[in-house]
Amino acid sequence: MEENNRQNNAGETRDQEFLRHCEIRNGRLIRYYGKKSEIVIPDYVTDIAEEAFRGNPRLTRVVLGPNVVSIAPRAFQDCANLQQVTFPSGLKQIGAQAFEGCSSMTALLLPRTVTELNDECFRRCTSLRHVVLPSSINHIGRYVFAECESMEELVLPENITALHRCTFLNCRSLKTVNIPANVRTMGRYLFAGCMALRELHIPDTVTYIGIGAFSECHSLTYLHLPRSIRFVGDYTFSCCENLEKVDLPEHLHYIGNAAFCGCKKLRELPLSESLERIGHSAFLGCMSIKEFTVHEGVQDIARAAFAHCTALEKITIHAPLSELEEEMFSHCFSLREINLPDSIQKIEEDAFLNCIALTKIALPKQLTSVDARAFMGCTALEGLSFPETLKKIGKRIFAECSSLKTVIFPNRRVAFDRSVFEDCPALETVVLPDARVSLGRRRAKLGLDAEVQILCHADLQKAQELVEEALRAPTEPEEPTEDTEADKDE
Repeated sequence: MEENNRQNNAGETRDQEFLRHCEIRNGRLIRYYGKKSEIVIPDYVTDIAEEAFRGNPRLTRVVLGPNVVSIAPRAFQDCANLQQVTFPSGLKQIGAQAFEGCSSMTALLLPRTVTELNDECFRRCTSLRHVVLPSSINHIGRYVFAECESMEELVLPENITALHRCTFLNCRSLKTVNIPANVRTMGRYLFAGCMALRELHIPDTVTYIGIGAFSECHSLTYLHLPRSIRFVGDYTFSCCENLEKVDLPEHLHYIGNAAFCGCKKLRELPLSESLERIGHSAFLGCMSIKEFTVHEGVQDIARAAFAHCTALEKITIHAPLSELEEEMFSHCFSLREINLPDSIQKIEEDAFLNCIALTKIALPKQLTSVDARAFMGCTALEGLSFPETLKKIGKRIFAECSSLKTVIFPNRRVAFDRSVFEDCPALETVVLPDARVSLGRRRAKLGLDAEVQILCHADLQKAQELVEEALRAPTEPEEPTEDTEADKDE
């Protein structure tokens, strides 16, 4: 009996001491002002208010009382030395940012009464390794485990139907995580920066994957996208340096901006026949893909879509495009064969910049303009003939084409910008419209050396007529030699 009394007195003393250093109203702990490193919350506390312990530099251990049912937003935010929290069995709610920045917390064991984890509640818990989530949880908010750099694996509850934005953003040590079979949507930047993530199975129930969902997942090598996915959003796989294969769904409609940018080891990616749009820089830096075929259904290919695909050797475009946008194939060092649709009317600047293996190209029959530097640095290009529809030539389009010998322009008025042929040492012949044969000072403007032969279409016509006449002329018999005549006399 005396021992029980001593324990009760000690408990009263502890509670009284706690009361002297905090503010409590109607069971709600408003603010703690004490300096203790270890705290036990009394039984009569039911709620932890907003910012009650926020930024407390001394707190290392907290035992929440058995009657605590709610932890308000930012209650323990930035308690950098908090290592351990004991949660009561009746806890129901953890507010947004409740434990954000608790960088010393190493383990998390939540009771089965918790059904929701609100936005950012464990964000920046950089030492958090062991996480056990109860099966009762049916909602995990945005950024909940973002920047938890030490967490290596996580088992998500089966009741989860949606994974929201940036839930695992920059979880650099995360290697495995299950996606429950009930999940329908995966938010933007969900696993972005998860550099250790190697394997991930996405169930076929998923119908939406947000932009940047797997960007900078450097260890990811393979991923199968569910058949119900209709688009690959912007930056979805950007900078996945070791990604070798992605199974795209059959009815894919859109590949977003920089969707596969920097996927250096991606070797092949067959494009769906139902594809309608390809965003800018979609395949920029895919340095292992050798061939692409773009089907007829594609309505738009944005700028730099295939730029820096250094292993790309062949591309065939069946789509009725009206423009070949800027930097489309720039720095495709291995590109040797390209088939363009005749519907293209404009080739924009830097479209084939530094395509050093390109020796020839059949230009579209409806082409009207070629913008600046379109073929600059194509050191293997030997000749080019423009269609009759051409109206405008941009500056430096053939600059540094060191093997270029012949260029034929149509016999119509064409607007030329400056330095078209700058630094083309092998250039021999340029065929211009009849009205432009007398260039005078325009030679310098176009970058033409004095040795370059300037012809007009009339000259070509005369040459062609001479060839045809020579072919039509009868061949005279050869006169017999003296030896032959002597043989006859004998």
